[in-house]
Amino acid sequence: MMRNILFCGTPEFATSSLQTIFNYQKKLNYKLCGVVTIPDKPIGRGQTKQKCAIKKLGEKLQLETYSPTDIRNIDFIKKIQSLELDLIIVVAFKKLPSIFFKIPKIGTINLHASLLPQYRGAAPINWVLINNEKETGLTTFFINKKIDTGDIILQSNVNIPNEWHVDDLHDFLMIESEKIIIKTIKKVFFEDFQVISQKKTNNKNLKLAPKLKKENYLINNCFWETKKLQKIYNFIRGMSPPGIKTQLFIQNNKIKITKNVIITRVGNYSTTIEEKRKKTQIIIKNNNIIISNYKESFHVKKLKTENGKELTAKDFLNGFVNQKGQKLTFF
Repeated sequence: MMRNILFCGTPEFATSSLQTIFNYQKKLNYKLCGVVTIPDKPIGRGQTKQKCAIKKLGEKLQLETYSPTDIRNIDFIKKIQSLELDLIIVVAFKKLPSIFFKIPKIGTINLHASLLPQYRGAAPINWVLINNEKETGLTTFFINKKIDTGDIILQSNVNIPNEWHVDDLHDFLMIESEKIIIKTIKKVFFEDFQVISQKKTNNKNLKLAPKLKKENYLINNCFWETKKLQKIYNFIRGMSPPGIKTQLFIQNNKIKITKNVIITRVGNYSTTIEEKRKKTQIIIKNNNIIISNYKESFHVKKLKTENGKELTAKDFLNGFVNQKGQKLTFF
């Protein structure tokens, strides 16, 4: 008997899962009945409406694509009910009402980019890096009324290299999602599967992943002066892209120029036991921009001026710090 699946998603992260579900229809004997995503959004000064990544892919695959303004709308609900769904799969989509997620016979499954119950919330990829976790992963689970608390079906673990930023981890997990999403479909369709209740998992010392706001990306001098360098390094990794926005002072004996810059990539974090900790400062050495307190240090690999293009540290120094005796400081 052929099963029916509906997919819900929005951003690029969900595209690998959608493409994989589409590709496996014949092999696993199910039909992908359509895609639910957000309405087109007005972008830029001209407020031109643009389609999200999932809508673009859904149309490319010639799938029925739904973009309801109200997912509770009774006509929309009746339309979804008429599809006689066995399963809804959700990847990076908004919170669903019970009138919707209870429609399919088996249930509605969500893929979340963390090892639940850790890092429930909207920004797990960011927060595992900010908190310097060495491991994260993916979890598939059945949706219930509370966010990211449903019964777990499968999990896969991923090690996090020390220099990965958000885009590195995002892209790796996006590719890994192809494997776990198909394993999950096989498990719920063809196996005598068992779930793990999150109530029975280790819920002590939970770390959450709340949505990040624009103001979270703005860094002042107090941040540079009070935070340990390792925390600053990991914070930048977890906020890049787009990167942290801060003020950079370029100064010599006579003048000080202030520039708003966005640090987009860092690397080479290291510690030493040979020096005493000193005041945090910027060191320019061999075309490198190094943040150091002589106990810890890291390199600013890439940065840009506000509204400018991304530059390597070398190109930035050549373009903006081209006089002998000039110094840089963020604080």
